[in-house]
Amino acid sequence: MTIMKYKRKRITHGQCSYCAGKGYHQLLLGGSETCEHCHGSGKSSS
Repeated sequence: MTIMKYKRKRITHGQCSYCAGKGYHQLLLGGSETCEHCHGSGKSSS
């Protein structure tokens, strides 16, 4: 049995909660994708 550990991401005020303020998502097979929620800015829209 494999146990997977996940790191908690700390979100500060004003950062996008979907991409943790990075502006992109890392894809499993390589590469990255722009976050659709903040349009790559890394900032919260609300």
